[in-house]
Amino acid sequence: MCGAGSAGIAAAVASARSGARTALVERYGFAGGTNTASMVHSLDAVRNCRATGKLVVAGVALELVNEIHALGGLVGEDNPPETTVFHPELLKVAADRLLRRAGVEVYYYATLVGVLMEDRVVRGAEVALRDGRAAFPARVLVDCTGDGEAAFLAGAPCRIDPELQALTCWFRMGNLCGGQSWSELEEQSRAALSEAHRRGEIPVFGGPWIIRLNAHEATLNVTRVYGNPVDPCAVTAAEMEGREQMLRVVAVLRAAVPAFRDAYLVAASSQLHIRESRKVLGEYTLNEDEVLSGARFPDAVGLGAWPIDIHPTDGFVGVHPHKENPPDPYEIPYRCLIPLGVENLIVAGKPISTTHRAHGSTRIQGTSFATGQAAGAAAALACSQGVLPRHLDVSLLRRALSEQGAILSVDGQREATP
Repeated sequence: MCGAGSAGIAAAVASARSGARTALVERYGFAGGTNTASMVHSLDAVRNCRATGKLVVAGVALELVNEIHALGGLVGEDNPPETTVFHPELLKVAADRLLRRAGVEVYYYATLVGVLMEDRVVRGAEVALRDGRAAFPARVLVDCTGDGEAAFLAGAPCRIDPELQALTCWFRMGNLCGGQSWSELEEQSRAALSEAHRRGEIPVFGGPWIIRLNAHEATLNVTRVYGNPVDPCAVTAAEMEGREQMLRVVAVLRAAVPAFRDAYLVAASSQLHIRESRKVLGEYTLNEDEVLSGARFPDAVGLGAWPIDIHPTDGFVGVHPHKENPPDPYEIPYRCLIPLGVENLIVAGKPISTTHRAHGSTRIQGTSFATGQAAGAAAALACSQGVLPRHLDVSLLRRALSEQGAILSVDGQREATP
């Protein structure tokens, strides 16, 4: 397994529990991906946006939420009802515990640098560890990197759409004055930033969208940077620009919003929030119409439920339309996880095979947990059955996922416990 974000955690746990020897490599010293490194402190698309009392993703994702809850890390009050908000440092601990209990061999500070190939068949991964490079032979490799790095290195066909979504440097502020709800803070901050934009002080911003960790601490999704996140020069420039935007936003909020008057910057995200980069071309490509129509598939391995949420790149400021009419839940076929042209490789999370518009919904963390669990269970089954992942009997996979508590169909939604 490559990458320990939402998809990677789920894939590794599902694979190991299915009886396969499972190694997970991650470039940071912790798991969580976007939820921790990018400071996105919510698991979106775990609940049905139209009926927030219904779960559309369960399985490993729900286990992680329960583990965070046991650690006292869930933040249940004063946040948007469709999200599950948590303390990011406790998510790291919860993920460690799930991975250890499942028997996953975890390698942090381990960067994927190559894929071992034999003709068009993947045979493993080459990884840079703290003490040098190492080869990890694998009967099946699961790409959960978020950017399709393993698929790209293996030579699988990938696409980078011309209008990649904007990037964001999330940041957290402390010592806020109490008494305001998240929605009131958003409204006041939006007004202040809009006025600063009119004066030419803030060239561009998104939202802002605010997550409350407690009465006096909040995380802000507001900076908006443009660039190709898999271009080394472009993403470096974007990281620098994101932090500069952060300082300008903090100055405006402290000057113009009473709740932020005595607030201070606590932390910036370790990396930009990368919403979109490579997409791996698979046996099936999910499209916008299928997302919006609640499509069903005979080989469904998970559900999506988030709006088509595309942060624009044309200089638009404020809140882009996306949550007004969220879709009904839709099913995601196993074929979206199987890349063309390469064997023994499964893709999960953001890079699965979708169109640009459909990706605006499928990219979300909860959906990544669903596709990650499917990929991990599929990898283990392919090994035990002695077949290529492409030829796996999907009925066996669906049965295994059901036994692991995953939700596979629109009809299988469950009541969410408070």
